[in-house]
Order: sequence, then C-alpha cells, then structure tokens
Amino acid sequence: MISEPSLDAWIDAFIKLHLEPEESRMSPDNPLSWADERTIFILETVDRETMWQFVMGVLARNPPDAVLGYLAAGPLEDMIADFGDYFIERIERTALNNAAFRELLHGVWKNCTPDAIWQRVEIARGAATDGVESRLS
Repeated sequence: MISEPSLDAWIDAFIKLHLEPEESRMSPDNPLSWADERTIFILETVDRETMWQFVMGVLARNPPDAVLGYLAAGPLEDMIADFGDYFIERIERTALNNAAFRELLHGVWKNCTPDAIWQRVEIARGAATDGVESRLS
C-alpha cells in the first residue's frame, strides 16, 4: 500500500490538476500530470485498498463538481468495472450512509461492469437529485 503522505500528495495533486484549464491539464509538461498518469494506470500500479482510499480521500476533501466528475468517470468507474465484485458490498454500505458518495456514483457509467454488479450500483446510488447526473457527467 501507498504510505499516507504519498496518498495525500496524490489526492492533492489530482484535485489541483483537475481544477486547471484543459489546455494546461493536458500538457505533458504539467508538473501535476503524474497524478493523472497514476490514476489512469491505477489498476496496474496500486492495490485495491489504495484505490478505495484514493477515491474516498478525494471525496472527503469536498472538491468542486468538475473534479468529482473526473473522479467518478475515471478511477471509480474503472474500479467498479474491473473489481466490482470485490467492492460492491462496500459500495452499497457507503452509499447508504454517505450522500456525497451516493451522488458520486451518478457520474459512473456502466462501461464493462457486469450486469449483476451494475444493477446493484444503480440501486445503491438511487435516483439523481438536484441535477447530479448532469453536474458530474
């Protein structure tokens, strides 16, 4: 697992990166690009528990919707698609008790998530409220 300072640095860099204008964010010279590279290859570079800690760590910092959209459509969506069977019970419990996480799930698309897992995700996230899907999509 990643040590806490490194995890915190990754979370902070991910948030800062996704607050930047697209041109700056997409530049290979951006000093924060490592956070996105690590996120893109999250399934290959970190263990499952670190993936969960990253998602929950970003969410806990209550970043703007733009950052949450990237979090939902990237790391969380990939995590559910590839390891949904491992995480689904935790996703359900967390969504039940955490409104912000439940809203975050509205930014996740089915992708290649198995049907049985996706049905449980849809139930866990419930109906969208206050335009959540459009804000995070």
